Amino acid sequence: MIRNFLPALFILYVIVLSPAFAQQPTDKTDTTNNIVDAVKDSKVSQEILNSVTRKPPVQEVLNIRSEEAFLPYEGKIIRNIIVNHIGFEKSITDTTSISSKMARIGNALHVNSKEWVIRDHVFFHEKKPLNAYKLADNERFLRDLDFILDARLFVVPLSSTEDSVDVLILTRDVFSIGGSASPRGSNGFRFRVYDANVFGMGQRLQYNGYYDSDRNPVYTHAFYYRKSSVFGSLINLTAGYTQLNTGSSYGDEDEQSYYLRLDRPLVSPYSRMAGGIEISKNWSQNVSVEPDSIFRNYRYSILDLWMGYNIGVKVAQRGRSRHFIAARFFEQQFQTRPRLAFDQLNPLYNSRTSFLSSFTFFKQDFYKTQYVYGFGRTEDIPYGHTMAIIGGWQRLMGIQRPYLGFDAEKSFVHREGNFYTFTFRTGAFPYNGQLQDATILLSGRLYSKLDHHKRVMVRRSFDLDLTYVFNQKTNTLLDINNSFGIEGFVADSLLGTKRLHGRYEMVFYTNWKLLGFKMAPIALADLAFIAEEGQHMFYDKPYLGLGAGMRTRNENLVFGTIELKCFYYPRTVEDISNFKVSVTSNLRIKYSGSFVRPPSFIIYN
Repeated sequence: MIRNFLPALFILYVIVLSPAFAQQPTDKTDTTNNIVDAVKDSKVSQEILNSVTRKPPVQEVLNIRSEEAFLPYEGKIIRNIIVNHIGFEKSITDTTSISSKMARIGNALHVNSKEWVIRDHVFFHEKKPLNAYKLADNERFLRDLDFILDARLFVVPLSSTEDSVDVLILTRDVFSIGGSASPRGSNGFRFRVYDANVFGMGQRLQYNGYYDSDRNPVYTHAFYYRKSSVFGSLINLTAGYTQLNTGSSYGDEDEQSYYLRLDRPLVSPYSRMAGGIEISKNWSQNVSVEPDSIFRNYRYSILDLWMGYNIGVKVAQRGRSRHFIAARFFEQQFQTRPRLAFDQLNPLYNSRTSFLSSFTFFKQDFYKTQYVYGFGRTEDIPYGHTMAIIGGWQRLMGIQRPYLGFDAEKSFVHREGNFYTFTFRTGAFPYNGQLQDATILLSGRLYSKLDHHKRVMVRRSFDLDLTYVFNQKTNTLLDINNSFGIEGFVADSLLGTKRLHGRYEMVFYTNWKLLGFKMAPIALADLAFIAEEGQHMFYDKPYLGLGAGMRTRNENLVFGTIELKCFYYPRTVEDISNFKVSVTSNLRIKYSGSFVRPPSFIIYN
């Protein structure tokens, strides 16, 4: 099957790579150097020149509104958009500078992002009035690209006219070529190699391999391709084939799959459309050579399609409050189902179809800051509100039921550096005069301001969430295994209808550095209560997890954060050990903030 799939993937790859499809930049009358020279005495040029230095001054942590620098130029006509790229020997922020020798090696091995690739991700235009909020949205969008380390936009006033400006886009790549390897027990190891920006064209190629002498076959692999903003449409394309259970994977067995995804996020409140589609084929594989009597042999396909429209964009160009309407269709169709009678009655192995729509009210802005999850790179923290009313229906196991839900989130940011998020979510299936598979979830998160000490900066966070489910028919009960539970703790027998969870974490950002990797010790504590139907929340003693470890990252490189953590669980169940050590590589952690999400059922585990 993979032989049939790879030629199509290769043809697609060649088409996207072809220079004939590349958008070429237009010629400009002024170069970046001419612009900087022309305004060399201005504050703007000093900001540009100070931000591109070999040895930047001692860093002051950012904590400003994203649009603040652009507001003085609101309404002026954008004459030219100039794109400039800096190499590894220079820095936009002080944490990214590296030695001249390493910079020369990096520049020799790395292909910089093409100018047309950056322009493909720009959604403001020349000869149009400048919108400060739109520029801030675009700056943040560029920073979120996985092949860009940082991006800054600068508005350059012109001495020849007062009603026009030029906009300079300054970007710096991460070193896009990477790989990793890690042992898996005593008889196996996993590795991957990738280039996150092949030929500087905003596309990623990745190959994953896994060897384990206890599996059959002993060697398995996966291929992955992604192109960002195809033809400047802001639509991202992803295609892949995997034997490593890294596809949709709705079942309990190891699965192979091949898939194609297209997605277009709502990049700004001034954008009209968002949506996505995923098509995949998935099937279980008996890698552990289990007897046919217990192995779940199944095969299914997925079609997931959604689309949304931002209402009244033209009317509300100056405001940030928006109304967004969206619809989503999801179908999981089983061609082969497990043969055991127990699995035949399990909702997990039955075909399902659902249709959901949502009406969302949102207003969201951003603060620029640092040292939340990153090690000095610019991070964007959202604040504002989102409220979504969800409605639809689902067909599962021959039963059709309507669905109603509500999802609200409110975020605050203070100039001192504290920021908070509060969430309320609820949803249920009204059916036969009762609410089935109902969920109520309340949560809050606090990040403290960054405390400065002599040689360390400390950021604290606190999470608290309360969840209640009732009248479960096809949905699962609550557990304490995942994001609303104790980290690293996996107990299949701990299920209930009520859960209270709290988490406290401290991250110590230090000046320690090894081969460009900065170090941040971490300490954390998780606490969780879980109770069954008919029991009050504090019927039993809580479960506790205490952890400490180290988080490290080289912001110049494409792969994510690496974490080493040690956990101690005073109380355990089943055969869970009181101690656990975990190593996570290529961890992608960032403060999540999106204007809208696809309509979905309330997620509580």
